[in-house]
Amino acid sequence: MEKILAFGCHPDDVEFMAAGTLALLAERGYEIHIATMTGGEVGSPNLSSEEIKEKRLKEAGRAAAILNGYYHYAGGCDLEVEYNSFYRKAATRIMREVDPLIVLTLPPADYLPDHEQTSLLVRNAAYVAPVPLYDCGTSAPPTRRVPYLSYWNAAGLVDIFGRRLQMQFGIDISSVMEIKRKMLTCHESQREWLAALGVESYLQVMKDWSREQGKLIGREYGEFFMQHLGYGYPDDNILKTIFGERCINLC
Repeated sequence: MEKILAFGCHPDDVEFMAAGTLALLAERGYEIHIATMTGGEVGSPNLSSEEIKEKRLKEAGRAAAILNGYYHYAGGCDLEVEYNSFYRKAATRIMREVDPLIVLTLPPADYLPDHEQTSLLVRNAAYVAPVPLYDCGTSAPPTRRVPYLSYWNAAGLVDIFGRRLQMQFGIDISSVMEIKRKMLTCHESQREWLAALGVESYLQVMKDWSREQGKLIGREYGEFFMQHLGYGYPDDNILKTIFGERCINLC
């Protein structure tokens, strides 16, 4: 069974932007893995860092379990993610332990430096995980190949200058929107944190972003992606091959 790895920075990143696509892949028999670089250690108005981390990691595990999937925590700290040896090895360990066919991750341009650094770290891990002499501290063997790598859309669907990213294709997730909602609902502590910041309905925010993307491809709900096409990476659109008409080109 081929595996899919969706690698975010914080618990709930994946559920906001890519859970619909993961649900469709799970329906087609792929094994789903969700990873986060951090445990969301600063995301609470009243709990300690250790308390909120423990809670958020459990929530992430429950969300992955909805797809009969697996959750991985890379061991990083919220608001401290940077492109250094610790984080490079952490990302590569997970890449080797999963050995995915397809990797989905945060876009290179997003609202938070933690997100942008995670994007770069996952990109690096995808490329170096097959290198036998790179020691990242795991007994798992090097991956069999460089996986397909795609980035989901930015939070708010724009970069830090308010510009839309040049996404390449959208996936029609209308049939699995309820599964996406259930996965995000698992992140109860994030709802409480966002409410404390003035965001009253994180579920509605997710629906609004999914609906806006769906509208642009003529569907009720959608998720957008752009594929990494640099040297050494697979360059055919495997998601188009898997989903057919559910995958709509944007450019």
